Order: sequence, then C-alpha cells, then structure tokens
Amino acid sequence: MPTHTVRLAAPAQEMAREEIQKQLAFLARGVQNVVFLDQGAVLRFDTPEGAEPALADRARGLCDRVQKSLRSLTRKVVYRSPGLESPAFRSDGALPGIVRLGTGQFALEGIALALFRYFDRRFEELGARWEPQPLLTPTLIPASVLARCDYFRSFPHTVTFACHLPEDGKRIDDFRARHQDRNDLDERALHDMAAPEACLSPAVCYHVYHRNQGRQLPVGLTTYAVCGKCFRYESSNMNDLRRLWDFTMREVVLLGAKQDVLDARTCGVDHVARFLKDHDLAGEIRTASDPFFVAPDALASQAYFQLTAETKYEIALRLPDDEWLAVGSLNYHTDFFGRAFDLSTHEGTPAHSVCLAFGLERWVHAFLCQHGIDPAHWPQTVSRAPELRQWT
Repeated sequence: MPTHTVRLAAPAQEMAREEIQKQLAFLARGVQNVVFLDQGAVLRFDTPEGAEPALADRARGLCDRVQKSLRSLTRKVVYRSPGLESPAFRSDGALPGIVRLGTGQFALEGIALALFRYFDRRFEELGARWEPQPLLTPTLIPASVLARCDYFRSFPHTVTFACHLPEDGKRIDDFRARHQDRNDLDERALHDMAAPEACLSPAVCYHVYHRNQGRQLPVGLTTYAVCGKCFRYESSNMNDLRRLWDFTMREVVLLGAKQDVLDARTCGVDHVARFLKDHDLAGEIRTASDPFFVAPDALASQAYFQLTAETKYEIALRLPDDEWLAVGSLNYHTDFFGRAFDLSTHEGTPAHSVCLAFGLERWVHAFLCQHGIDPAHWPQTVSRAPELRQWT
C-alpha cells in the first residue's frame, strides 16, 4: 500500500491529533495506519493502490482546519487517578472470548463476557443514587429524531441507515430473482430501497428526550437508567473493542433545572473518580470535544464551545504505547435537548440535561490492557465479584 507523508505547518497538539486521526479515515476509502511522527510535526498514513494523487494535500487541509479550531485550547484535568503515577500493562487486550464477526462487530464470551456484565452492573449501581426510572429503548430511532438532535449536520459520516424494500411487488420479485444465486447484495440493491425513515440509534439518551417530548417536568430531577446497543460507523478506525460499529452503552440521563443537573454531574464525577481509584485504573476525567465532521467554520465554534464551557467531561484510560481510550463521558447539554423536544421544567423554562455514559466494551478492553487476563492479578473488587466466580 502506498504511504503518504505530510509535514504540517506546525506540530499538532494532543487534541488535534485525536480529531485528525478520527476524521482522516473519511477522506477516502481505505485510509489506514494513521500515525504522527516527530512530536506531531509529521503525519503518515497508508492508502490503497490507485488512491487519488491529491489525497495528501486534502489531508494537509484537514490538519490545518482542525489545528486552527483547537490552536489555543488545552485540556482541563478534573481528576487524575493515582494509577497514572506508574501505569503498568499486563496485556494488549486480546484474549479468548473476544471474537471478531465482521467490520466493527465483536462477540464476547467466557471471561470477557463476565467482565462486561460486571461493569454493566456496577455502572447501573452508580446511577441508582438518583433513583432512575428504568427504560428499555429500541435499536431503531426515527430519522426525524436524529435531525432534531442536529446529528445529520454534526455526524453524518457515522450514521447507519435502516433501509428496506418498498411495498412494490414487481421490485420485490426483481430483487429476489437477482439474488437467487448470490452470496452478497448486487450493485443495484441500494437503488431498490425506500428512503430510510429510521436509523440505528447512535446513542441511547436520544430516546429519553424523544420519550419526554412536549412534557413539563416536575420539581427536582427526572432520571432514567438506560442500556442498549449503539451504532456509529468509523471506517478503518474499527479494528478491536476500542472502536466498534455495534457497541453497548450504559447511561444515566438526568433532566431538570440547570443547577440540579450540574450538581448531579459533579456528584457523578466524584463517584467515577472513586471507581477508578477502587479498581486501580490509570486514567483521567478531563474536558474534551466531540469529533464534529461539519463545515470548517462550524468546527471551530462548536469544539471551542465544548472545551471552554466544559460541557463534555471525558473518562479516559491509559493504554500501552502512550495511547488513551475514552471509555465514557459526563456530558452537560445545556438546554439544547429541552428546546429541541419542547421539554420544560416545572417553571416553564427549557429543561437542561446531563448524561453519564459508559461504553462497556471499551471498559473491558482498557481493564484487560492494564490488569491482564489472569484474575489473580485483578483488584479484589472485581476478582471476587459474582460474575467472575467460576474463573477465580
């Protein structure tokens, strides 16, 4: 595969490198092995044979836009765990029980599944202090709801659309005839589909705002406990449990007045910090920005707002080779969803919201990287948990 090397106008700092690595995969199909060299001054990546010659120039343009949007910003660390003083890694996260079934699709079994269930239970318990209402959400979400969430302008590249054949007998018969002896879909399949009215949900919290559309909330917090499948397409960045097309989120969603939800997030930060310490995990809680894939002018303003207003706190765990993995977040959405879904407080003002979100497969990956595959080396709070009894 051809390798492209791009020297940047100025070295890219940590946050810019993260954004560039995520977005570069969407410049062209097959972009992979993205790395920064010379302390962020040089970008290197591979492409398939026959890739467009101007791809290096387009990559340089992407780097310039991202760096411009983040040039004067630095992260604020809200909490730093004791484990970061001397992080140790007993594994690369690979072990029996993590099975690749397709692009960004993995099955968990055995001890990996037990660890997944352990984290799910513990994060459900973490949210129990707010006495949340359990909510089972669908995998599908109406496209109109994602539009209200501004998703098609902010993250169009990650959306997975749910398509189906329309109620048209001739078209259905033609489709069936063409696929009698095929093992995959033909090149005409997409043209046969009706316009998608639904998508696979990229975040379970969106269902909470939709479920409460047009509602006036009572005094205090209205809280939901939700766990479900999420889907975000991330192109060549999907290689293991760190980035999946199909993954699981455990979330606590809190709705109410501004100060009430902010106080809840502060409480959430304290409890997550204690969780990291109790599990001897090397990690941080820090400000972050979502990877906006929008026009350059919007990229600068939205990322800047998130970092300066501290609306997104990221739970990041350390991995080998000086890498980090965001395993969860504690996000304050201001009154964005309150306005989008006509959701108000008891005083009649748009409701504010906070979401505590935990990516369960990512917690499994980071935990195994740091503590290894032998439960004898794990913190006792995990090794003695009921989910792990048959392996200890």
